[in-house]
Amino acid sequence: MENDLVNDNSKEKNKERANKIVNDIFDKYESNSYMYQKINTYFCNQIANMFENMNESHNQRVIRFNELTNEQDTFIQSFLNNNQYFYIASTDNFFYYDGIHYQLFNEDDILYNVLNLLNRDGSLMSWKQKTRLNIMKRIRETSLLHTVPESATIQSVIDRLCPIIFKTRAETKHFLTILGDNIFRKNSSLIYFIDPNAKFFLTQLNHMSQMFIGCNLSQTFKYKYHDHKYEDCRLININSNVKSEITYGQIINQNVPDILCVACHYSLRYNSADDYIENYCNNVNLPTYVYFMKNMNIHELINEFVNTVIDIDETQNNTISPVQILDNTKTSNVRVPQITWKNMQYLWKQFLGEKCLPAVVFLQSLKTMLMEKLEKYYNSTTDSFIGVCSKFIPSIHKFLDFWNETIIEDDTEYELEIDELLILFRKWCETNNEFVPQLNDKQMVDLIVYYHPSIEIDRDKYISKVRCCLWDKQLEIQVSMDALKMQLQNDHMSIVSDTMRVSSPPICQNISIYDAYIFYCKSVSGSQTTNVTNNNRRQIISKGYFEKYIFDNYQEYIIDSKFISGDWYAV
Repeated sequence: MENDLVNDNSKEKNKERANKIVNDIFDKYESNSYMYQKINTYFCNQIANMFENMNESHNQRVIRFNELTNEQDTFIQSFLNNNQYFYIASTDNFFYYDGIHYQLFNEDDILYNVLNLLNRDGSLMSWKQKTRLNIMKRIRETSLLHTVPESATIQSVIDRLCPIIFKTRAETKHFLTILGDNIFRKNSSLIYFIDPNAKFFLTQLNHMSQMFIGCNLSQTFKYKYHDHKYEDCRLININSNVKSEITYGQIINQNVPDILCVACHYSLRYNSADDYIENYCNNVNLPTYVYFMKNMNIHELINEFVNTVIDIDETQNNTISPVQILDNTKTSNVRVPQITWKNMQYLWKQFLGEKCLPAVVFLQSLKTMLMEKLEKYYNSTTDSFIGVCSKFIPSIHKFLDFWNETIIEDDTEYELEIDELLILFRKWCETNNEFVPQLNDKQMVDLIVYYHPSIEIDRDKYISKVRCCLWDKQLEIQVSMDALKMQLQNDHMSIVSDTMRVSSPPICQNISIYDAYIFYCKSVSGSQTTNVTNNNRRQIISKGYFEKYIFDNYQEYIIDSKFISGDWYAV
């Protein structure tokens, strides 16, 4: 009401001022009949029409403005509904969503689409630039991080990650929700332990996230335990094959915007990764694993380790003289059961690995707790637990004996495959009339990595720069190539004999490297009798290894990386 009074007072004052001005004008020219008449005519006849026309023009402009505003709002709404564009201010990136995939989009292309539609529409030509600016403003206000992906996009992302990287869809959703939490910086105090094999995958994913949206999404992931509070720790189960770039490469190159958008959507939808596990997860086993460290009692875990892995001989204790204890590396001579601290560490590592757990306690703390639990069996002189053993120890010692006796580090050797080494190990055991430990390729890799950390292993498959004295691969290839050379020379001499009347002898033909490998395979297979057992059957060198040897030793005869020149066997 006060505002109304103020307005009324202002109107009255304006009227008084206007009347005063009119009166002053008449008074000024009262004695001038010419000007007096002009003023009278202007005020009485013209000024009313002028204000009427002015009002009409204003009304027309208002109507036109409203019409254009409505048309603009309709156009903008239609454009944004039909073209889902999003923006990230931190990276100044625009994105386009076609209902299936999100993709990086150029601002100039958006402007081109806007102006192209405006030109075709025609009704907003006078407001073209204004409409363009309003549309770009609306797009810049639409954050990619708050988009709601279609079901097709969500399913596509889950199908990409599961089962290649995660075994179950629930694990995949949990991981995506964690990524979203990290993007929005939720629960930053939590620690998510993940397999170290995932390090490169997460590094590349984080790099792409920084590039697209300027956000760090890996800050809560850890690969090793560093005295974190157990209540803040969570576990993520991921497939170990994520170590290979072949596994995640295509996902990183083609699907990162989709992954980021689905991750943000899940974080907003489920509120947090913990809320997803507690309220939305339909996998009954996943919460137990995720919260294992949070709910863990370290002493109970060590008790489980001792009860399931360690066998205790109640008749022995640490009073046994060290002189009675023989070298554990020779298992056949061991009279007193014992486990060295180094072997105990390996057993603990294997125990955690079977449970897909990280190293949940420092080794010194572990040793202290084991010494307390196995107090009467620990001997500080030998740093061993005497009178205790494990069903896994004989296999460990047997493999270490095999390694020390047959494996030689050799910089000239290309590679030895884990599968090849496993077969050689079994043959070695049979040759020595000893039991054959049932080691698989993963266990063998773990043994090599733990006891011989300097050995290079590529993709958990190839051991570099070592050879086994039981199988000289390079010598085997050389013997085969010498035999092939002799056969080719004999064949060539037969052809020459048949064509002695020809003025020019036949030229030695090139031989493909592939045919040379086939000759090698047949020579190995042909040297075996039909009644040999599988374990006694000779191993065949891989084609890749064979080609490396040929390229290195017959380089001057190689043609187009496929053939060996006939000059090689020319007489």
